[in-house]
Amino acid sequence: MARYSTPSTNSTPLTDSAPAKSDSATHSAPANSDPPPPRNSRPPGTYAIWAMEAIGATSAFLYYLHLYTDLLKPPVTDRLNPLKYSPHTLINSTPLTKDTTEFRFRTNRPRFDGDLEHKVDEVIQQGVWSIDIKDHLVQTYRTYTPIDYKVGEVDDERGLRPGHCDFVVKRYANGSLSRFVHNTRVGDSVEMRGPHVSWPYEANTYRQVFMVAGGTGIAPMVQLIKRAIADPTDNTKFSLLYGSQTEADILCREQLDQIAEQVPERLQIEYLVDQGPATVARVGRPDTHNVGRLVEGFDQTKDVVLVCGPDAMMQVVSGIRPIGPTQGPLRGALRDLGFAPQSVFKF
Repeated sequence: MARYSTPSTNSTPLTDSAPAKSDSATHSAPANSDPPPPRNSRPPGTYAIWAMEAIGATSAFLYYLHLYTDLLKPPVTDRLNPLKYSPHTLINSTPLTKDTTEFRFRTNRPRFDGDLEHKVDEVIQQGVWSIDIKDHLVQTYRTYTPIDYKVGEVDDERGLRPGHCDFVVKRYANGSLSRFVHNTRVGDSVEMRGPHVSWPYEANTYRQVFMVAGGTGIAPMVQLIKRAIADPTDNTKFSLLYGSQTEADILCREQLDQIAEQVPERLQIEYLVDQGPATVARVGRPDTHNVGRLVEGFDQTKDVVLVCGPDAMMQVVSGIRPIGPTQGPLRGALRDLGFAPQSVFKF
């Protein structure tokens, strides 16, 4: 029987009947051409430019910090602090008499004042001011009045304004603090706290200020006189009676005489000494007669009397001021002359 078969759909064709591909359907890259750039590529040198910009911005920022802040400078030491004790370096000591020396301590300030400096200035501007000096060996302190305080020009290298504070200190045989200060050597540090207001003063509050001082009690008088004379708006006049043992013991005489020569209409000075020879001073004591001569023309509504000195002198002139904020009763020559307690202030 004859058999018939139909061609299978899966059979292989006898001839290649697939259409030929055009030349445009296939490409072969030239053998020597560069590969195409990545989709997120940047122009050459971009990262270098960014790095230079970052360096420039950082440099500008650091320059700003250097020029307008103290953040890049080491902490400033020897700064006055009214609230707590801080170390201050002795930079010079000058003997004035056989038992009295002028000590200059470092009192720096940062280039740009902070809250601490604002507190210091606020106190100083209120009047006569003082500093507590502590003997750290026995934890006791005594209050001293500076005769001078200065702040210098900015030192950019150290990032501060160098300053100093001068004290006149007499050495007493039984005075532990005075012995401690006198035993301090240049380069040593002493703990200080201050300033503190000793006596408030404002320009032109008084017509005239009468002063009685003895020994190192001249310190607050010198500070006040310098302050008032340097103020062109202050017209207050000052009369000073200053007692010492001998003419060689007169402290700050050169400064006082120079000021009196410059403004004789505002500062009158009379020196008293316990013993001669005397060429510029009168031999005598601050008794009722000599104090009475000083305060001639006193007006209790416009004037005031300031007293500062050793206990023996204070007892004779006004009575000793007790430890603490009170003035104590008025005694001595000023009481005998009829002064009211409110017309007298004892340092």
